[in-house]
Amino acid sequence: MVADGARDDLTRKLLADRRLPNIQKHVVDRGCYRTALTVFPSTTGPAHIPFVCGLHPGTANIPGYRWLDRDLHDRRRRSIYRHRSLNSPRGLWVGRDMDPDKSLSLYEYFEKPSSVLELIDYCPNQRLSKVIARRLWRIVQAHHSDDWSVVDRMVERLIIRRIEQGSRCIVGSFFGIDEYSHLHSPSDPRTIAAYEFIDRAVGQVADTLTKRGIYDETILAVVSDHGLSATHTHIPLVDVTRSHGFDPYYYPKAYRRRRDSAVLESGNAMAQIYFKRGDRWGEHWRHDELMQNGRTAELIDSLIRRDGVTFVASRLNHSGVIFQGARGSLRAAANDGYIDIASDGVSPLGEHPLGRFTRDDLFHATYDSTYPDAVNQLLMLFSSLRSGDLAVSSEPGFDLRLQYEDPEHHSSHGSLHREHMHVPLALSVPITEQHVSNCDLVPTLLYLAGKREARPTDGRRLAVANHPTDNPGAVALAGPLPKQKSNTGSVLVTLFIIIAGIVLSSVFSEDIRYFGERLLVDYGQDWLDVILFLLTAVSSTPLVLPVWPYAVIGVSLGYNVVRLASVMAVGSATGSFVTFLLGRFFGKTAWMKRRFPDVLEHPWTRGKSRLYVTLILFLGTASPIPCDVLYAACGVKRYPILLFWVTMVAARFVRYIYLGYGFVYFREFFDWLM
Repeated sequence: MVADGARDDLTRKLLADRRLPNIQKHVVDRGCYRTALTVFPSTTGPAHIPFVCGLHPGTANIPGYRWLDRDLHDRRRRSIYRHRSLNSPRGLWVGRDMDPDKSLSLYEYFEKPSSVLELIDYCPNQRLSKVIARRLWRIVQAHHSDDWSVVDRMVERLIIRRIEQGSRCIVGSFFGIDEYSHLHSPSDPRTIAAYEFIDRAVGQVADTLTKRGIYDETILAVVSDHGLSATHTHIPLVDVTRSHGFDPYYYPKAYRRRRDSAVLESGNAMAQIYFKRGDRWGEHWRHDELMQNGRTAELIDSLIRRDGVTFVASRLNHSGVIFQGARGSLRAAANDGYIDIASDGVSPLGEHPLGRFTRDDLFHATYDSTYPDAVNQLLMLFSSLRSGDLAVSSEPGFDLRLQYEDPEHHSSHGSLHREHMHVPLALSVPITEQHVSNCDLVPTLLYLAGKREARPTDGRRLAVANHPTDNPGAVALAGPLPKQKSNTGSVLVTLFIIIAGIVLSSVFSEDIRYFGERLLVDYGQDWLDVILFLLTAVSSTPLVLPVWPYAVIGVSLGYNVVRLASVMAVGSATGSFVTFLLGRFFGKTAWMKRRFPDVLEHPWTRGKSRLYVTLILFLGTASPIPCDVLYAACGVKRYPILLFWVTMVAARFVRYIYLGYGFVYFREFFDWLM
């Protein structure tokens, strides 16, 4: 449960004042409370990536709330993917902008996962259009009414509904705290009420888990993506950039052509500035290039001397960064697994330690400092190809966006300051480490759930009290992704079944024809309907015997095509229904999972909408291709029984109609085939 914008100090105070009794009882008392470290930029959207993928925004290639893709700008002048703002409609697809080679969502490890208003929309079993429509409608409604309680109430209802539907992994985001903090202040009574609402939601979730008998089996986590600080001064960064002769892109005016720079804020206490190289964006600018260029050097000097700006950071090279402040700078260079840090004058990061460190040592050494883990965070950010040439961070009380903020923000976040980077983490399992990162959640939860990471994350697997672990606190590097299974075997089996049906029917054609004639003479048309029903029903069970020759032979004996198709459709649907029921009633058993593991993850049903599955079910059944595995998968996935039956009957009827009339009009071909 993501309490977007919850401050660590305020959460601790509310817990101490017993104003969050459900979080205390169902989460903290069962497990622990920690002050966790979020990621840079500490802003909604990018800072949600750790909860879903265990990655820093730079690793996932989502470097901010707004960003620009230099390469796409040079290659595709009209692409809608050249730049992004999470405030725009395309921002609703932020999960699709992530680097697919590095990002594997938490949802993909669990059965029936659910994303409830979570911005990183990687959930495979939910229709993206439905998720976006619901999210967009509620957010627009709340934005114009300034009543975000309606959104949080919807999230609470949907989480409970997903639990009742059997979801094994749910990520739900509550936005009330963040929005009321922006509208008023982090300590406003309406903001405090949003904290208390999340506490009530935790109580409702706990009651639902108890009623379903899974309370003790469920891990609850209440987390935050960033802190907030009250804002009294807005620095017009776009105007400052313009005053030095630049003509930048900026939101919402990002579609005008022939700009030479871009100013893109996040939070809005952090911003990235991009510079063109002549007519093209080209590669990122390095620090020495920026300082040798007159305009960029003057802009940097102007920014670091401005009241409210903490630092301006840029790249030293591919593995180094420099933080520049009004009275000095701090340089960090990564080499051979170590980071060498030195300062010139007064460091803009204050008491930041100097010397040689590993990344892990630096994380712990700066955890409680004013700018925790700042060097690691900036190195991660600049690893993204979409990150800017400059990263500008403001002091608490200031932000970097004056124009086009509706409504005006009275609090901000996004910077590397402790107020924005320290966040609450309440977990219903007792982790033993004191210094934790939001990126640690995914590897830790996967380990506790008995899963193995299919791709590396940026987090550590945390040690849990009274829980066996082979290497406490070590980074759990994943093995390679399992190879995708080839479909060649399935195709060959399908072809074999179809060809075997043709061959058997051809070899025994005279016997089958004679048997059909005897049945028709001895029992008559009505009894033959019953016999044909039984034959098709038995043949369509998991025995997977060829059924379509019955239609050809029936027509050759003078059977009415429509009557024949109707009887065989009901019979075949009955046989296929047996396969469906086997999947439905035995799909959760260890035997089924062991013998038929692919049924549980059948690609035609996993994560697909009901309309999609129904269409595939109809088209597959109406074709001559055996689809028994799909029928079992529908049973396992609890596809509606009545809809399955109706789809089966309709599809089988279509199949036998075209086979029957095909024989009528192409008798000579079928006679040759038989």
